[in-house]
Amino acid sequence: MRQISKLKNMNKKVISVSVKILLLFIALFWLVFSLMSGFENSGGFNNLPNALPWLVLLAGVIIAFRWEIVGSVLIMLYAVFAMIFFGFGIIIFIVSLPLAILAAILLIIRIIV
Repeated sequence: MRQISKLKNMNKKVISVSVKILLLFIALFWLVFSLMSGFENSGGFNNLPNALPWLVLLAGVIIAFRWEIVGSVLIMLYAVFAMIFFGFGIIIFIVSLPLAILAAILLIIRIIV
């Protein structure tokens, strides 16, 4: 019985770390994309103001590495904000929905399982 409990905790930890790494990858992708989209005009960081929302997402992911519940709630709030800010079109499936699903998985694993 004790080994089953150990295995359950190990599986929970593997899923939790995998979700956090995936969230980190998504946040870094959108941050680099927003920074690089300003390079074509003058070769500098002209798009730095557009990168600020993605820095907020990155901060939420970093917080999730330390405090899973707080970080996942912040990421879910960010996903809702992105839906409102970007509109309810195809952007939901590209940006907001993956963030919300991954944050929900992290929250469910931490609280329920």
